[in-house]
Amino acid sequence: MNRKIETDLENILSLIACASDYGFEDDVLFDAFREMIGGELTEQEIEWYARSVEAEDGYGEEDYEAIKERLESFKNKYCV
Repeated sequence: MNRKIETDLENILSLIACASDYGFEDDVLFDAFREMIGGELTEQEIEWYARSVEAEDGYGEEDYEAIKERLESFKNKYCV
């Protein structure tokens, strides 16, 4: 049985940003995420997501920098 599953960019970026924290950072998963986002990730989307996390209670500039770095690394490796 096959069901259609939908999500949004914010959820996918969240999964990418935390994948290494949970030991799920691998090519198969990240290729799937790349396909889900259509092979594109803009600097504006990275900035938007990193700033949205930074604005949450308990997060700060260090979290912003770490998330931005992880998403840029993903973009450079999988979205070129």
